[in-house]
Amino acid sequence: MRNALIVVVIIVADLSTFAYAEQPLDALQKSIDQSIRILNDPIYRDTTLKDVQRQRLWEILNQIFDFKEFSRRVLAANWLKFTPQQRKEFTALFAKFVKVYYLTRLQDKYNNEKVIFVNQNIITYSKAVVQGKVLWKNQEVPVEIKMVRRVNSWKIYDIVALGISGVRFYRVQFHAILLKESPAQVIQRLKVKISKIEEKLKKK
Repeated sequence: MRNALIVVVIIVADLSTFAYAEQPLDALQKSIDQSIRILNDPIYRDTTLKDVQRQRLWEILNQIFDFKEFSRRVLAANWLKFTPQQRKEFTALFAKFVKVYYLTRLQDKYNNEKVIFVNQNIITYSKAVVQGKVLWKNQEVPVEIKMVRRVNSWKIYDIVALGISGVRFYRVQFHAILLKESPAQVIQRLKVKISKIEEKLKKK
């Protein structure tokens, strides 16, 4: 599940107005093309520039991914237990976790994998699903990318790989934790997790 998400994670009015607005698939394709250029840029073979490469990938991901919507869906009913400030902090920390964990692993594991989009389904004015597949290690990994419309752009809020939803994957984990811990403790847990990952990165 996590390895599939590592590859996919970079990809990253009325109905008549869709003909003139950016399409969900267009937004994804643009982000993927930009990310692949950065991943394949020979300048980043220099290991001292890995932080720079990761930051550039992050800028693209942060534009295409709606971390607030993702966090809200991950916490589900538990979202109401968090104060507005805690929600903001949780969202920012979750985004940072994605940056230091998934983007770092993407840098290490990416090996010219391809993403092919098969179809986009605009469900409502504000929601769409893009279906595709990742050609990864000589296998085709089916993916669904769920998107939400924000003003005139489309943002990812969930990725389903091999039938496993990223939102559901983390929802189960946080639900179990929140049965025993408070929102403040969960936030602290995230901070510790991120700190440990960053320490490992410094030792590379």
